Amino acid sequence: MPESPIETYRAYLTRYAGTLDLMSPAGLERLDQHLTDAQAYAQVVAEHVPHAKHVLDVGSGAGLPGLVIAAELPNVHVELVERRKKRATFLRGAAAAMGVTNVSIVSSDVTHTVGPCVAVVTAQAVARLADVYSLTAHRHQDPVVLVSRKGPEGQAEVDELASRTGKTVAVLARETLPNRGTLLAVQTAGGQPCPSSASSTKKGA
Repeated sequence: MPESPIETYRAYLTRYAGTLDLMSPAGLERLDQHLTDAQAYAQVVAEHVPHAKHVLDVGSGAGLPGLVIAAELPNVHVELVERRKKRATFLRGAAAAMGVTNVSIVSSDVTHTVGPCVAVVTAQAVARLADVYSLTAHRHQDPVVLVSRKGPEGQAEVDELASRTGKTVAVLARETLPNRGTLLAVQTAGGQPCPSSASSTKKGA
């Protein structure tokens, strides 16, 4: 039987992790846990934002969780944004090897990206929720859901997001991850908003 996209990704990441400085040896030893964590992102999106057609993954790094979300949710387009060109090149190669076609890789600062309005923004170890919201505001559908792994400061970041934006923030999910931390999904009103947000919402995009 052919390998699953996740198994192909595992092999591809293991092959290039050292030469491209994608993940430490200790991180590779915990790769199963990292993959399980990434799959939790996909599960949260599927459960809490079933209408989502576009996901924006900020600071995609080695592809966790972005490539795993794409593999798990083939009907969702996942845009991976990674400023480091070598890592962006790795992501393109990994996506091709996995055979996932519902991804696009952008080597740029997320504030410079253009594209469709997104229902979900994912960010792993990138910045505080309020900062992620601000950086991606020009791409938000209304409402928008932010999904990120957090530690004990998670609730403080939810409160900060509400304070800085002046918007109501609802916690959709708070799940303990097997590796470490808590996966937090919050919903709030979109940013600027994205120019096509209204039409996208009507279509359920």
